[in-house]
Amino acid sequence: MSHDLIIKKLEQMNILLDELKSLLILPFSEFKKSFKNIRSAERNFQLIIEIASDINAHTVTELGSETPDTYRESFNRMVTLNILDEKLLKDFVKSSNLRNILIHEYDFDEDNFIFYNSAKDFLPLYENYIQAIREYLKK
Repeated sequence: MSHDLIIKKLEQMNILLDELKSLLILPFSEFKKSFKNIRSAERNFQLIIEIASDINAHTVTELGSETPDTYRESFNRMVTLNILDEKLLKDFVKSSNLRNILIHEYDFDEDNFIFYNSAKDFLPLYENYIQAIREYLKK
């Protein structure tokens, strides 16, 4: 994947993060009133994880490793390559798990409050991700 394409993906991720922030800034009582708020936030969160995984997979393969099979593995390899901070690996894995819960609909609709709070917690993680990838591209 060319650096230009990665930069475009990072820009797309930034837009998704901004949209997600605009939804999660609402008090939960307002957020949960609208099905569109919930589904938009969930979809943006899903896309953020998928874009990151796509960037990870392409970066890892460009550096000579096999394509990671899972989101978790893609983040793990980025840590191994010293592109992402090892201290953040657990959080990247947790965010991937949350994405899987959303996609596979493991009765998550029962508690949108968990998603709301978890997604809020992961916003800075993906802002950090964007910065880390930009730093990597500068090298």
